[in-house]
Amino acid sequence: MAENRAREVVAHIGFLRNLRQLYEGGVTQTRLAEVNGVSQPAISQMLQRARVEAPDVRPGTHGGTAYEVAARCAAGEIDPAMMRAELIGWEYDKPTAPSGYPDVDDVRPQTEGGFNHQVGRALTHGFLTDEDYDLILDALAD
Repeated sequence: MAENRAREVVAHIGFLRNLRQLYEGGVTQTRLAEVNGVSQPAISQMLQRARVEAPDVRPGTHGGTAYEVAARCAAGEIDPAMMRAELIGWEYDKPTAPSGYPDVDDVRPQTEGGFNHQVGRALTHGFLTDEDYDLILDALAD
């Protein structure tokens, strides 16, 4: 089940990345809407998601986000050793500094490119085993 979900996620990320790259290359939202059989506002929403979920693939890796790397492994596109090496070497965004108000900190959104959002979400979606997660976390703690 996780492998099929991972394939779907990888395909969707690829679609969003292609859409964003076409738009950045000069194709209008109206034309993208015509080609994809959706409205221009739908394309606008997809492009907003694409900016966060589908950045360009980082050089030397198999994804634009750590989540994508884990999904590609779960989909069978890369082996677990390669995935672990890439996630251990990944440059994660730093978490937001805590405020003086613990109740506010509890409800703050996670940093998009942070470890918890990227790798934690991959674990939750079944793209990582508990052992892989622990190994990556331990390596980053050192």
